[in-house]
Amino acid sequence: MKNMTCLLLAGTAALSLAACGSESAPSQTSDGIVTKITKPVELQFWHSISNPVHAEVLDKLIAQFNDTVGKEKQITVTATFNGSSSDLYSNVIAAIKAETAPDVTLALRPYVADYLQTDLVVDLTPYIQDETVGMPDYEDIFEGLRNGGTTYAKEGTYSLPIHSYSEVLYYNTAFFEENGLTVPATWDELIETSKKIHEITGAPAFGWDNLAGSFMTLVKQYGGRYTDPEGNIYFAEEDSETALKVLNLWKENVGSGIWRTAGEDMFFSGPFANEQIPMYVGDSVEASYIPAKNPELKWSTAPIPQVSDDTAANLSAGHVITALNQSGNPEKAYASYELIKFLTSKEANLAVVTAGTGYLPIRQSVADSEEYKAYVADGHDFLTAAVEQNDRYFYEPAFTNDTTTSSAVTSAVRTMIQEVAENGTDPQTALDNLKQTVGLN
Repeated sequence: MKNMTCLLLAGTAALSLAACGSESAPSQTSDGIVTKITKPVELQFWHSISNPVHAEVLDKLIAQFNDTVGKEKQITVTATFNGSSSDLYSNVIAAIKAETAPDVTLALRPYVADYLQTDLVVDLTPYIQDETVGMPDYEDIFEGLRNGGTTYAKEGTYSLPIHSYSEVLYYNTAFFEENGLTVPATWDELIETSKKIHEITGAPAFGWDNLAGSFMTLVKQYGGRYTDPEGNIYFAEEDSETALKVLNLWKENVGSGIWRTAGEDMFFSGPFANEQIPMYVGDSVEASYIPAKNPELKWSTAPIPQVSDDTAANLSAGHVITALNQSGNPEKAYASYELIKFLTSKEANLAVVTAGTGYLPIRQSVADSEEYKAYVADGHDFLTAAVEQNDRYFYEPAFTNDTTTSSAVTSAVRTMIQEVAENGTDPQTALDNLKQTVGLN
């Protein structure tokens, strides 16, 4: 990603000049934005949705936009599938260099941080706050997800959440009931429960799919700081004591045989479905895979354990949606906002989350709606735990600077946990290795 970022930086000046040469802007509001379209606008929307069920929902939403808001405001949207999330990112990078960037694209937040190395990303703030075309229900979006669009290195709102999921604790309800176990709510309780399970089975009791995510979450829960939008790596310097505490937690519990990493299994949904491990932390979207692997398994989900209410944290992830205005056309920028507003609305979000996509509400109104409650009650109660944690949501910080990127730090953190948990490396040594990898030494 760092090499692609350099290419972006190298092309920024040329792209800025291209924008300056665009047609003159129509009349603007006091915030300097255009909120009316004077002639038809065509938007290119790129996405990475391959799930047939979700793709069908998306196609219907785009058609609905074109028939309603688009028809009223002279906007026509063409949606194009561009491969996986990483493929889509690469294609957007190539399109930016070729000056053929899409007007709106799905992305992951680290990708948006890269796009912000140019001046193409549209700041949605003035549109969201506009009295005429704004989003009066903007604060209906869960705060942790909402903040994700405003916590890049550049001031403004450069993305909105659209497809969200979070981590939950999966547990084998039959095993817990048979052995008189209580679902743990704190890490101290989880460790004690793990010990009891290990005594019963002689095997590891718990795992965590996302090793880097476990580190981010536990650092926050223990009162430390991970990184920030400017790329300050606090856990490796000022808050290293907290980092070492988390590393020792992994070392001790894997070393004693009560925890394990996913290893060659990659994810714990397989070992969990095969009843090889009775509890693990994984993304809420994994719930759709478990029944297919073992229809007879009795299981459920719960909020992930916490250290305390004061430092409660739950990692959230998923697609965000962002606008790139390479043409410099203010009417296209406004049209792009209208599409983003539509695709993140209550109605659109409700359509996505009740179609079996595995994604979660991004809005309180969706979580509270009778339609969603009925969907959850109809065999999807495993989604409840994830939504219950919405006041604890946080996104992985996204940044790109001259030294490193948030993705590179995440990769280094994953390696650090593996060194400690799988190879028994001393935590301080593993942390020193990470510092060297990310350029802190």
